[in-house]
Amino acid sequence: MPDDVVEEIYLYFYKNHDINIVMEEDAIDFIIEQFINASAVDLDDVYKKLTDDFEYGLKLVREKTGRNRFFITRNALVAPEEFIGNMLRDELGSS
Repeated sequence: MPDDVVEEIYLYFYKNHDINIVMEEDAIDFIIEQFINASAVDLDDVYKKLTDDFEYGLKLVREKTGRNRFFITRNALVAPEEFIGNMLRDELGSS
């Protein structure tokens, strides 16, 4: 996946949700796999899935912790609720 496409995903998420996301290499590889394995997947599908999976959870984490930059892994893409729950538990448990 070209770097400009990855940057476009980051910018889309920031402009629409005011949240900075950074995808780890394994997350980028996972998205590429989705493009290869499902011919109907396009960039709009990626935006919609990221929004559906992460918008409210990351806003909650931001509200509770003050963080606004999140590193998204492959595991986060596969199990977003678990990822956000773990992040909240880790962040709130350490304060």
